Amino acid sequence: MSSITRLLSILELFSEAKPLLSVEDVGAELDCSTPTAYRYVRELVDAGLLVRFAGGDYGLGPRIIKLDYHLRVSDPLLAVGQPIMRELSEHSGFDIVMSRWYGNELVDTHRETHDASLDLRYGRGRPRPLFLGAAPKAILSTFPKAKLALLFDQYADEIAHSGLGATLDEFRASLLKIRRAGFYLSKDELEDGVSALASPLFTDESGEAVGSLAAIVPTQRLEFANLERLVESIKEAAARVSQRTRGLIESRQSGEVALPHGAARSKRSA
Repeated sequence: MSSITRLLSILELFSEAKPLLSVEDVGAELDCSTPTAYRYVRELVDAGLLVRFAGGDYGLGPRIIKLDYHLRVSDPLLAVGQPIMRELSEHSGFDIVMSRWYGNELVDTHRETHDASLDLRYGRGRPRPLFLGAAPKAILSTFPKAKLALLFDQYADEIAHSGLGATLDEFRASLLKIRRAGFYLSKDELEDGVSALASPLFTDESGEAVGSLAAIVPTQRLEFANLERLVESIKEAAARVSQRTRGLIESRQSGEVALPHGAARSKRSA
């Protein structure tokens, strides 16, 4: 492992259970000497990625907040998706959540809230289970065979527990049904009393989703909801986000600037 990799891996040590770490904690986790751990921590403090508290422990620094802001404003899915999510939330009467698949992690990146009393366990940036709930299953259904085989090798027990199958063939067959439907409806899979209906999001023509759009429905309201209309709404919204995101990415790559509110695009000046 290179020094820069070890240095940045310190950021992965922080969690809800461990919001603060000492230099000794870092040394123990990285299996390095205290002076080396201190040098790594000092470099991260100088970069604004960590901050030292009065007791001597360290926490995540202000640069993280800045990076999160830049991620919000630069992510084409968020730029395109937020107004569509807001519109869908208002029309459907449900919360709408965007989730993204990064490597082997799934995180929520944005939520349009309609029901402020709905307290969800997972929020922006908090990693979610990879195989439970509507969002991951909608995304996984688009993955190619080779990628699914790798995931099954790594997470066979979790996949079986999620109800997606005890063998690779069963896993792929379950996801194929979801892929053909274009959506997945989960009931109390991730949280008791909470159901979700998700459809995949795409940023290119590869056919492999990078995220999902989901309507969050209190399970007790499912029997009163017009599921057929909700399914069509979430699929249509996801398709619209995907199409416009591809257009925005192509505009950025070609040097065009996409203006808000449907204004005409213009070439960047030299």
